[in-house]
Amino acid sequence: MLSRAEAEYRRAFADGLRPDPLLTVSQWADQHRMLDRRSSPEPGQWRTRRVPYLREIMDNLSVSSPVQETVVKKAAQLGFTEAGNNFVGYVIDHAPGPGLFLEPSQDIANRNVRQKIDPMIQATPALARKVPAKRSKDGGNTLEEKEFPGGIWLFKWASSTAGLRSSSIRFLVLDEIDEYAGEVGDQGDPEMLARARTNAFGARKKVYIPSTPTVEGRSRIAALHEDSDQRVYRMPCPHCDQPIGFEFANLVWDKGRPETVRYVCPECGGAIQEWQKTRMLEEADVRNLAGDNRYGWVPQRPEVTHRRGYHISGLYAPVGFKSWAEIAKEWGDAQGSSVKLKAFVNTVLAETWKDKGEAPDWLRLYNRMEDYPANVVPAGGLLLFAGVDVQKSWLEVVIYAYGRNLERWVIDHRQYHCPEGLTTDDEQHPESPWRKLDALLAETWPHAHAGVCMQLSKLAIDTGYATQTVYRWAARHGMARVMPVKGHPTLHMTVGTGSPVQVKADGRKAPRGVKKWDVGLHVIKSELYAQLQVEPPAPGDPMPMGFTHFPQLDEEFFRQLCGEVAKTAKVKGRAVTLWEPIRNRVEVLDCTVYARAAAYLYGVDRFGAADWHEIEESLGIGLDDVEQEKPAVSQPESRPEERRPSRYWGRR
Repeated sequence: MLSRAEAEYRRAFADGLRPDPLLTVSQWADQHRMLDRRSSPEPGQWRTRRVPYLREIMDNLSVSSPVQETVVKKAAQLGFTEAGNNFVGYVIDHAPGPGLFLEPSQDIANRNVRQKIDPMIQATPALARKVPAKRSKDGGNTLEEKEFPGGIWLFKWASSTAGLRSSSIRFLVLDEIDEYAGEVGDQGDPEMLARARTNAFGARKKVYIPSTPTVEGRSRIAALHEDSDQRVYRMPCPHCDQPIGFEFANLVWDKGRPETVRYVCPECGGAIQEWQKTRMLEEADVRNLAGDNRYGWVPQRPEVTHRRGYHISGLYAPVGFKSWAEIAKEWGDAQGSSVKLKAFVNTVLAETWKDKGEAPDWLRLYNRMEDYPANVVPAGGLLLFAGVDVQKSWLEVVIYAYGRNLERWVIDHRQYHCPEGLTTDDEQHPESPWRKLDALLAETWPHAHAGVCMQLSKLAIDTGYATQTVYRWAARHGMARVMPVKGHPTLHMTVGTGSPVQVKADGRKAPRGVKKWDVGLHVIKSELYAQLQVEPPAPGDPMPMGFTHFPQLDEEFFRQLCGEVAKTAKVKGRAVTLWEPIRNRVEVLDCTVYARAAAYLYGVDRFGAADWHEIEESLGIGLDDVEQEKPAVSQPESRPEERRPSRYWGRR
């Protein structure tokens, strides 16, 4: 007869020998995942039934699932990154092995760890006891690495060559893949490099790729989804019980009243109110789990078996997330603005944007020149940015003033010619264009508001020609105001991460280095040409975002500004959009792109009303002053031959 203590000991010993129950990712999350107040608007226990469309996607990532690759073409803010975080927790606690979580940039990767991964580990006891404390002497818990018994998660970014080579990876998350750079240095495509790390695990690998799409012809996620079984989420209509999906064409509302929005069932015509969506989502999940494959995720191409693909728009967002009324309002607000419309199509509808790639008519822009004087900052202009293109024997410069809503004004266009020789010659020559560029940084411009003078906030200069000369010049002035740049045709962001470069003088390395910034040519040119297509607003109407004003300039300025078109081409087997010149010279366009990059790096895209107000106060300009002094946009009815040539063309 065993004593009670001995019986308890034997029972505990037997429990220790028994293997853990085989869980799916969704089951693990429902049992263990905790959401804290810092990282979630709905803290507490994770509930998959709150976002039932995530269940199948998470369960694909379970070690018991035969699915190797899951791609999701998705709208923003639907929980798919959280599904990836659940995958991270599941691997740490239940299926240890090596994993890589790849983000578009270092900033995003570090932010995800600080704001999502670390709080998840701290709030979830099953994880906290397996990942070392941050202050542990053993280490193993940093922004880039999380070690745990039997495995490690690496949190890297697409431009990191070190993060994309060496050790093998079983679990791979490629988050927001459409924002990845086209190549990592001379190493190759980051997606391919990351995938290569999973080869050693064969059929046991798990690859998860959630991303919002971008532009047709260069969207990675759209290409992957196209080559998949293309699943859509079907739910029972509350009126006819037929399986339906949510499509934007069936979302209707009374004109000018987004609060009246409802969804019209394509089967019976019944009006579905948004509050009914909760039951529809849950019921689809329940019926699918019961074996009714007409509901839940239904493949449109069941013959494709190598990749599961999913498409989901913002209309599926659970009640409490972005509402249908907000979506209807965003649609209305986007009309007339190709920039806002593109964002709506990408982030709400989860569709690619078809970029026309057409240059605006230079004559139309020429004929809308205004009468404000060059080299005087008009009312509304609050920051000055310059773009510099380096040619063999001269420097091309275009200066822009930026204001609220990214409205901008051309302030001047200049050419600094070499007195003799090339721009790579002696930089200290009294008439050297580099000395004139020195003077440009010290120059001040009067503002239309009397008594106010301004200097350049930032200057971006191309490094494609006379590279070391540019680096030396930039090093003399420091990175606060000078930004060496290199145009990148396949970079999927406005400006990439700055990378240190070596500065040489007299064949030796100079003590002061600089950073070079990659500039997304397609991103900026697409935005610019879309904004230049917009007509001036009627009197009293708000100015469109990014509207550009022009003083009296030469025809050549406008011909160069409109001198390229976008075309789709195959590069290393992948469809990319490349810009091709339709005329010999396009320096004005290049300078405009660089000035836009300078404004972006300065932070104008993130500025809110308070930031612009602070700048106005620093200049001694009140908002009322700006509105009163702001001139109306004029559109003279004249032809090129009737206009006088600009006296500012070729100014030195």
